Amino acid sequence: MNYIMTPQIINFLIVTVVCIFIYLGVNRHIESISRKLNGDNKNLVEGKLKALNQLIVFIIYFFYILDFFVDVKVCAASLVVLVVATLITFKNQINSQAKGYFTIVNNDIAVNDEVIINNKYKGRVQSITLSSVEVLDISGEKLIISHSEINLIQRFPKEYRNVTVSVVLSTDENPEKVEDIFIKLMEKLNEKFKDYLFQGPERLETATFIYEGITNLNTNNQGTEYCISGKVKPFKVEEIQKKLNREIAVCCYKNQLKKPER
Repeated sequence: MNYIMTPQIINFLIVTVVCIFIYLGVNRHIESISRKLNGDNKNLVEGKLKALNQLIVFIIYFFYILDFFVDVKVCAASLVVLVVATLITFKNQINSQAKGYFTIVNNDIAVNDEVIINNKYKGRVQSITLSSVEVLDISGEKLIISHSEINLIQRFPKEYRNVTVSVVLSTDENPEKVEDIFIKLMEKLNEKFKDYLFQGPERLETATFIYEGITNLNTNNQGTEYCISGKVKPFKVEEIQKKLNREIAVCCYKNQLKKPER
């Protein structure tokens, strides 16, 4: 009996040691990849990949043990069918996770980046996960965009930040009148807040606040959105945002510009 069991025990120990070495080796490779990432992305990617590595090694080890009791070929065939069915059912989610992994590993975007996604969504990146990107758009709304929906990402330089302020006014207001008021307001803002504006190397280029025009027609036909923007120094974004909001509110009040009626 001891003679019969000895080869099995030896094989069992060999497989166990091999699985441990595979697990530790892959984990070290994962850690070397993760070192290239920033803090948040490092923890996210490293945790997910280590969990996946653990699952794969466990499945291999489990089927080896199972082979002692049942026909492992039947179980393996059943598992393959189950895996294929799962891949088909969750194809979009898996695709999104895979794209998310490469987005994070390649550092295509990072938290606090100013980006334009798909030439449509513009704002600041709030968080990045393997499944999606959360962006705070120019109106202050949070957008959650799946990686599978992202085809193009444009990043703004980190030397400055784009600040955008918008206001919704009644459709009764003459757009030409509003435009004249905001263009005059830009002259005041550029002078009053010149210390906040981005300046190029050796001050050869100085950004200005710009009137962007009508950026949105309210869907219920009650209001029209007007917008201004400018390139500012990155550490003054929140401060200048509040000041611009106040200046626009004061400007609308002094010029008796009406907000939409509820």
